Formats: sequence, structure tokens, C-alpha cells
Amino acid sequence: MKVAIVSLLLAAFAMTSPATSLGGVLVIDPTSDGSLYVCPGCNIVSEGAFVLVSGYIQGDVKFASNSISGAVTQALLSLNPYGLPLFGNEVSIYGYGTAIGALDDSDADAGVLLGILMLPPNLGFGEDVFFDVTSFVASANAPFLAFNLRTTDSDVFSSLEFNYGHASQLLVTTTALAEPAPGALLLAGLFALGGVARRRPGASRGPPRVFSFHHNRSPSGR
Repeated sequence: MKVAIVSLLLAAFAMTSPATSLGGVLVIDPTSDGSLYVCPGCNIVSEGAFVLVSGYIQGDVKFASNSISGAVTQALLSLNPYGLPLFGNEVSIYGYGTAIGALDDSDADAGVLLGILMLPPNLGFGEDVFFDVTSFVASANAPFLAFNLRTTDSDVFSSLEFNYGHASQLLVTTTALAEPAPGALLLAGLFALGGVARRRPGASRGPPRVFSFHHNRSPSGR
């Protein structure tokens, strides 16, 4: 009988489990990355190789935004070198929202200037450099968040296909206000009813019994 009651309680909780996301850090990998050749007569999109940024060749990295929930408190774009040395120590970062997850001709010259990333002179393979894109990510409302990279010199960054550990990433910290979980409230009520039902008639009352339930759910992300 006890087993049956516990099974019913667990089934009731499973059917009403909360969908509220918890605050945390999301590490988002690109949906697409590569280079854009912005020149007359050029085939603009180049995917499947490293991210080359050099003069009229723009780098471009795209991330899906569907895993981001809650208020964004910090967002960082990470880059790491695939080829050394990095000749362009200043990289202009442009941000834009798009409905297209893959690189497309429309990505050329896209975005608004978010700022200049200064590359450290001793950046090595497998080492990340970070650029703050909090304001852009917090205000963006698009299925994909994209970053266009430009420099007057030449830099080669890691991509999905060519990297020393991982490609560029978007690290997003969010804070979600927890709401009362309907499943937890229902489960607590059922436990309380079970406690009343188990009390025998005429039994002396002891101190109040406290029932607690802890539902741990890891935040989504990598």
C-alpha cells in the first residue's frame, strides 16, 4: 500500500513538474562559423574551414538564442587562435540578430559596431580571449545572434571544424526569478494528506511534523 501511495505521488509530481529555467551560465557553441569574402566577383560565403579575418575577408560566428532564458546579466564572446602569429591585434566586433542559422550572403558587412577587441600579444593555442557583449545579447530579440569580425591585418581563429579544443563560444549568465512550482506544491499537499490519513483515531498528538521536498534541476547549457 505504501509503495502504491509513493508511486502515485511521484506520478503526480512528474505530470506537473515545473518548466521554469534556473539562473546560471550557458556555454553556447556556434550553429555556423566561417569567413565572408566581401569583394567584387568573390564567392562570399566560406564555411568548413577556420575563421579567417583579413581586410576584405570578414569572420562571422552565429549562435542560437533559444537556450537563453531569464534576465541576462553578462554575456561574453570568446575567440581563440587557430593560426599564429595573430597579425591584427585590433578586431572590430559587429553584432546583429538574424533568422538564419547558417552563414549567408546577407551576413557580409552586417551588424552594428559593438567595440574593439584588443588581442593580447602572447595569446597561444587553446587560450581564449573574451569580449563583453552583454548589452547586445540582453537587448537582442532574434532566433540567432551573430558576430561579424573585421581587422585591417590578418588573424586566423578556431572554428567548429578546425580548433584546439573548441570553436568560438558565447558565455551567457542569466538570473531567473523562481516562481512557486505547481508540482512541488501539489506533492507537499499530498504528503500532508497522507500524514493525516495515517494518524490513528485517538492517538496522542506529538509535535508538528515537517515535510520537505527538494527538487534539484541543473540549468541548461554546456
